[in-house]
Amino acid sequence: MRYHLIYNPTARSGRSKGEFKKIAGILEKKNTDFDYTLTKRKDEAIEIAARMTKDKADVAVAVGGDGTMCEVITGLMAQPRDRRPVLGVLHIGTSPDFPRYHKIPIPVEEAVDFLLDAKPQAIDVGKVSYRADGGSAATSFFGCNVNVGLGPRIASKYGNRYRTYLGDFAGTLLALFVSLAQHKRSKAVIEADGVRLELDDIVNLTVGKDPFLASGMRIPIDIAADDGKLYYMALQSRSKIKLLGQLWRVYGGNILDYAGASLGRAKKVVIESPDLDLVEFDGDVRGHLPAIVEILPREISLLKKA
Repeated sequence: MRYHLIYNPTARSGRSKGEFKKIAGILEKKNTDFDYTLTKRKDEAIEIAARMTKDKADVAVAVGGDGTMCEVITGLMAQPRDRRPVLGVLHIGTSPDFPRYHKIPIPVEEAVDFLLDAKPQAIDVGKVSYRADGGSAATSFFGCNVNVGLGPRIASKYGNRYRTYLGDFAGTLLALFVSLAQHKRSKAVIEADGVRLELDDIVNLTVGKDPFLASGMRIPIDIAADDGKLYYMALQSRSKIKLLGQLWRVYGGNILDYAGASLGRAKKVVIESPDLDLVEFDGDVRGHLPAIVEILPREISLLKKA
């Protein structure tokens, strides 16, 4: 097997460089056939992965956080399925939601052993269509989830800065508190497999594949990696104080005990809002509403274990 590592040196605010050296050292000791490319700017991992085919590498390995993994998936989707390398993941970023869902270990030694021993398995891929910053239509692919509402605010304004000084969990939690304090009452409309739902007092809407999000939150749903379905969860509240008192339910995995939470399944979800604008997926703010989120069943192969 030939492995090409696509490494984001800014992962974990630049503190991942030692881990990457360790990864390379372990691969060399194991006489692994590998090479690597370092990204120098946002979205470069998309371009690198888009140029990769099976005749160049058997496995394209995303080395960074969930955002790097998202870019690599988007790039790989530019290739026809029969020419597309398998996806591998070595997570050295913050908030390991994708590896948590797919049971990919985080410690470097375990993760490298897992990478070399795992077998390709087909998984679903999310597709999101939205407006880019200049207003043009854009399409990307994702492995975790899409958020509108609090999610983009946390990711764009506070999350990275707070996580740098406080760590992943505490930094994300503080960003959540600050973002919620500044949140204004909003409305959104979604269409889930053709069924229209009007959402008043929407705080956050998540549409995705991965039930893990934001450094420890878990949506209580049993969803397989290859079942061809998305989930959507709306969190609504008129009272910020009441919602703050229920945040422990979000991290405890029983958010549905909160009366303002609702959960459903669909293959396609259209999102519009007169009040909300930003769209975030896999940890990064990427564009603007309206958005269409779809699932592509068993579209990509991931190195994982049963």
